[in-house]
Amino acid sequence: MKTLYTLLIIAITFTLVACNKETATTQTDVMNTMLTNKNWYLDYSITGTATKSYVGQSTYFVTYLKDGTTKDSDGLTGTYSVEVIGNQSQIHVQVKTANGNPLEVIYNIISVGASNLVLSKVVSTGTPTQLYFTNK
Repeated sequence: MKTLYTLLIIAITFTLVACNKETATTQTDVMNTMLTNKNWYLDYSITGTATKSYVGQSTYFVTYLKDGTTKDSDGLTGTYSVEVIGNQSQIHVQVKTANGNPLEVIYNIISVGASNLVLSKVVSTGTPTQLYFTNK
């Protein structure tokens, strides 16, 4: 009976560990599907209490391609990956600036839907900036 109880505990533990890994993989797969092959246009940003609107202007956009590359309206190109770090979904972007300097930016994914995307990043002042995108 003790052996059966021990086997049951091991089976439950194995199942829980396997489910957690599958959940993270499934989460990144879903995020990738919703992000890719769309032009995401920046509508507005919020840094602290300051809101800046880009609606009705020539605006910034970014495209995440299915092959893991990214490009934006500033002419930056590079690669990206969607990861789950500590239960937080993130987009890790690596690009080269116009001067050829490497740049890595990590965005926390606040929400992503069929036509809306909200990202957050911490700027040099330490204040988080939320970026609100739509695809049109």
